Amino acid sequence: MKSVKRIILISLLAIAMIPVSCTRQDKVKPTKNVILMIPDGTSTSVLSVVRWYRQHQNPQNGTVTLATDPYLCGLVRQNCSDSPIAASPAAMTSFMTGYKVQGSNLSVYPARNEGQDLVNVNADSTWQPLSTVMEAAKILGHKSTGLVVTVIATHATPGATTAHTVSRSDNYNIIRQMASNRVDVLFGGGVNYIDDDVKSILDDNGISYIEKDVPAFRAVEKAPVWSLFAGEDMAFDLDRDTLAEPSLCEMTAKALSLLSKDKNGFFLMVEGSKVDYAAHSNDPMGIISEYDAFDKAVAVAMDFAKKDGNTTVIVVPDHGNSGMTMGDNDYKNYYKKGLDSAMAMLPQYKCTGEGLTGLIQAQGVDRIRPIFKEYTGIDLTPAEEKAVRESMANIEKDYMEVALSRNLKSVVTKILNAHVHFGYASGCHTSEDVFLAVYNPNGQVPMGWIDGTDLAGYMYGLLGVKGSLDELTSQIFVKSDVLLAGHETAVEGDKNAPVLVIDGKVRVHANRSYIEVDGQKKELASVSVYVPKNKNFYISREILNYL
Repeated sequence: MKSVKRIILISLLAIAMIPVSCTRQDKVKPTKNVILMIPDGTSTSVLSVVRWYRQHQNPQNGTVTLATDPYLCGLVRQNCSDSPIAASPAAMTSFMTGYKVQGSNLSVYPARNEGQDLVNVNADSTWQPLSTVMEAAKILGHKSTGLVVTVIATHATPGATTAHTVSRSDNYNIIRQMASNRVDVLFGGGVNYIDDDVKSILDDNGISYIEKDVPAFRAVEKAPVWSLFAGEDMAFDLDRDTLAEPSLCEMTAKALSLLSKDKNGFFLMVEGSKVDYAAHSNDPMGIISEYDAFDKAVAVAMDFAKKDGNTTVIVVPDHGNSGMTMGDNDYKNYYKKGLDSAMAMLPQYKCTGEGLTGLIQAQGVDRIRPIFKEYTGIDLTPAEEKAVRESMANIEKDYMEVALSRNLKSVVTKILNAHVHFGYASGCHTSEDVFLAVYNPNGQVPMGWIDGTDLAGYMYGLLGVKGSLDELTSQIFVKSDVLLAGHETAVEGDKNAPVLVIDGKVRVHANRSYIEVDGQKKELASVSVYVPKNKNFYISREILNYL
């Protein structure tokens, strides 16, 4: 009898220790703050590779864990509306809006693709802007918002959080919408996209702007503030000039210190942006060092959340990329070999493939052999040196295409891979399910196998606001000819600055969060969006108050 009671007691304790799960339909208790962390383009296998790399670096520590490990809770399916393999814009849009869209779309409803669509697509809603969780946090929750990235600020992941364009390449409109949506903290790259017009929007919204000035960034004590450190993308963590660019970890800590001063709370998105870049190049040290840098930022966020007691942290890649594995076809008798053999020369790599390529370009062909020896420990064979020499003029500017052709960077990374034992499925995105790790102070975490769109509902619930994202969309992004039926309208201005004129007295500027009424500015809670593809304005019902 005693043994039976013991079994029952143990079973009850085990049930009590199971984390509280939630689905899209369950009621989620709100938390004051939400931190979403995206290691862009990270295949789940990378977690294992980085753990082994850290253990090899510090063998005395025994088993090594990552900051995400205690909070791993599920797998997430990601795809486009018409493709099983997700592109970054569509992937982030699913997290932010709860909708599957086409590959290049940033938080707009997709067009129909007959015979290929994987979801039901309503043609009447094509290119309709879709409200995002970050916009809901700002408009409905009155929370501060922040973005921390290591690429240009208009890139796919940050762009989808608070901008609405048919194409991810529409940098001109993306940056103006981000500024007009009053993002309180923005750290990353993209100085080249901040012109006088954007500076004027920032100034009108009381947002300070810091350009390529690390000391000024570190001295900032209050938001709103944007601080950008590079003309385009920031450098890989392993290659960066520490005097010119802060780490992702430091930028995350700074964002938290500023945003946490808001009594209403905040929504922060942090992206380990360039894991994806390295994966597209099949760059072994690039992938490992970039995820390692991201994981250190996760540790900062988790530490903040646990001390705060009212913050949820969600860590999830937007999609997989390259399918990196430890072990390749040349690694024979793998079960007889130790960790030193698996890592091979990797610990001697002092820079990424991109960093090595840059050094070769800067110093010239006569320095190819000594550069490889100094920064990787590799004594190039005559054939390897010849391959590098012959590729000096072949520069692939599109980071997504590096592994798909013979160019200087692909030749360099192939040499790096020839001296280690990692394999890759491709140099492209993969359809694999990505990992999910969540820290929630109330124990309510999504578990099992879910869809990326489910996270939008989960995060919306965490905001503690009424309604839904669809209801917010119906308030702030109404097709102008529907909302303004019975009013006289005309579109003026050029393609870069279209203006919707209503009854000759109200002027609605695209990519702005204000209107002009008889020459007087009236602030709006949301940005007005013009879609050139269908020549439609999408505007807020708030405008009706001025007609």
